[in-house]
Amino acid sequence: MKLRVLLLGALLAMASTSCVSDMEDSEVQREAAPSELLAKKLIGCTMAEQQRGSMLLYLDEATTAKALEGSMSEVAASLFEDVDIIKMELAIGQMPKNEKLARELGLHRWFYVTFDSNISVKHVMEKAVVHPEVCGVQYCTVAKPASNCIATPFSNHAGVTRATEAPFNDQYYQYQWNLENRGEAKIATTAREGADVSVKDAWRLTAGTPDVIVAVCDGPVMYTHPDLADVMWTNNAELNGTDGVDDDDNGYVDDIYGYNFYTQGTSMGKINWDIEGESGHGTHVAGIVAATNNNGVGISSIAGGSGKGDGVRIMSCQIFEGGYSAEVKDIARALTYAADNGACIAQCSYGYMPESYDSDNDYINSMSIEHRAIKYFVNPENCNHPSLGANLAIFAAGNEEASNSDYPGALPICVSVTGFGPDFLPGYYTNYGRGCNIAAPGGDYLANEDGSRSYAEILSTCVINGKSDYAWMSGTSMACPHVSGVAALGISYAGKLGKHFSDNEFRDMLLTSVSDINCYLEGTKTYNYQNLPALELKSYYKRMGTGAVDAWRLLMQIEGTPSVMVTTGKQTTVDLREYFGASAADLTYLDVSVSDEAKATLGINSTPKIEGGKLVIKCNKRGAHKITISAIAGGGQLGGGNNIGGTEISREVSIISRGVSSTNGGWF
Repeated sequence: MKLRVLLLGALLAMASTSCVSDMEDSEVQREAAPSELLAKKLIGCTMAEQQRGSMLLYLDEATTAKALEGSMSEVAASLFEDVDIIKMELAIGQMPKNEKLARELGLHRWFYVTFDSNISVKHVMEKAVVHPEVCGVQYCTVAKPASNCIATPFSNHAGVTRATEAPFNDQYYQYQWNLENRGEAKIATTAREGADVSVKDAWRLTAGTPDVIVAVCDGPVMYTHPDLADVMWTNNAELNGTDGVDDDDNGYVDDIYGYNFYTQGTSMGKINWDIEGESGHGTHVAGIVAATNNNGVGISSIAGGSGKGDGVRIMSCQIFEGGYSAEVKDIARALTYAADNGACIAQCSYGYMPESYDSDNDYINSMSIEHRAIKYFVNPENCNHPSLGANLAIFAAGNEEASNSDYPGALPICVSVTGFGPDFLPGYYTNYGRGCNIAAPGGDYLANEDGSRSYAEILSTCVINGKSDYAWMSGTSMACPHVSGVAALGISYAGKLGKHFSDNEFRDMLLTSVSDINCYLEGTKTYNYQNLPALELKSYYKRMGTGAVDAWRLLMQIEGTPSVMVTTGKQTTVDLREYFGASAADLTYLDVSVSDEAKATLGINSTPKIEGGKLVIKCNKRGAHKITISAIAGGGQLGGGNNIGGTEISREVSIISRGVSSTNGGWF
């Protein structure tokens, strides 16, 4: 389920001068009433649930420098007259590694102030805002996970054995329609073949590499889970260091597999898995990305390797615990920590409900420190993989059935993911429309006639009754890690090929590596459960993002290999001018080479042929593979020996066989 923030109130009482970048330009007079100054300098939602005994403070450069040079208590005393300040500290904990960028983004000017919880926060703010050096104040809003994060245990797994045709030997692969959907009724009566991420064929090329680190900004990841223990990112300095000591001097004690930003404590050995409301959400998300493949137990994952220690790595950046979440400053710390410790993907299945913000600027002005932390993470200077120009921040679109994405995912610098079920239709919960970028399997338990929470959801690693287990969940929280996993797979393959993509090139390839979903969005999606209203699918048409994420297509784009989309079971004619130029019909073709593996994968029973510069091919099975077409450049015969003739030329082409063919000819 999507972990969403329940903001208690819909009004954002913000004057135009509440934007941090504007406040320093205004001349604030001490003679003005404190209440008037507070209205001008207050950032964020005034009606949100607020943490007692704390606030955020944004200072001018001179006062910031004084505070950071060791005079924190002196600055606090000068700003909060007659208020006993318990502590004042840098809101992001410590200066990030890229101090120059952090200063450019203003992250160094945010401070976290704590005081007696019996004192009104508004009263303390009014004490501070009369000082010209105070440029802004913000309530420490308390975010809450949605209460419907229900994990349904996979109670029947004891007797399950692996399917013989599965690519890996993991026991439960046959129930993972999100990885390979065969349209089986045991998943859902409406299951549609191909409603998955098309990763099975991609695994022939790569199953992930350890140099790709995915930061899971979510609930805690159970690092001892038998399907996750081998793919956890490890801080070796802390692993081999002294307990209770910051061995690598990064500001975080014992951060072996990441850090618990909710309690400001280590993620090593101090997680209360039995805490009320703990759903195992973070562990579930992590398993979708990179549970260990081919280890003979549990599930398969998108980028969990091939059983040879080659999967991508999971960094646990915990911002939720039980039914509670960290404050916005702690989320900012998690994002800067991820950037500073090697993550190239921030997997973020959380957000703020669409009605909380009217526009990008509304969000930016209200959540300034979080926005700046996201910008820090995705800035090219902080890129953590040689194949990328910038890190990726991937967010769930939201579960409010709203016609625009939740924030921060709606921001152009992020990727927002919508969710569909095993029927390739929008999940009953998913947001769609403005700000939504791409779709992925999120599950839909209502796809079953009795509305049972079961196979139509997403099966992944989980925590049940405080112990490692497997469970079903659904929501854009589950859709989001599918895109993170496919992105991680793509980065792994780019690294394997020694390729590099500048700033937005990789993100652009990710968002255009999709299967068509719009062809299914007509009529209604009905539910036979508790008389629930049908979904009018036309509302979602062209509003689920660019399409359904497709792992094979991404790897082909990374290779530079063109893809041809054909309809499974039908003879397809493909114009070769896209591949051999405008005079393709005039060339003499030598061969269409199809390997035995390609024939088996695509169900090719007769060798494809060339007629009038067009490829004629029939694929009887859904899948993807490559074929090679060769021709003569110059004349009707090859040169060499006693001949005068042309040169052999060849093009490798990716054939993608799906239930339908997209109108763009398969280029996406």
